[in-house]
Amino acid sequence: MKQQFNRSEILTLAHQIRRQNQFLSWGQCQVQAWQVARLRAALRVGATRFTFQKQDGEVREAYGTLNTALFQYEHKGSDRAESPTSIRYFDLDKNAWRSFRAERILKVAA
Repeated sequence: MKQQFNRSEILTLAHQIRRQNQFLSWGQCQVQAWQVARLRAALRVGATRFTFQKQDGEVREAYGTLNTALFQYEHKGSDRAESPTSIRYFDLDKNAWRSFRAERILKVAA
């Protein structure tokens, strides 16, 4: 089944990435936004391998999900609003919530 994406949301995300990182071209921001949309869709469906660059420059390969059927976690009540330019996921290797900035994504496994 082919995934349907809302292009308006993707272009909005590209604008937000552009505002945070002026060194990226508009085309690079669009590519990053599409990768983020694909990653978020894959994380909702099941466990996914992806690669991103950490804040200190280290490249990290992660195995995570947003599908609650794949992990046990007790919600502690933090209802802080999620930034649209950050990607939050449950790391299945570390059994903890992790996040990174959208423009730092390098690769999403198919």
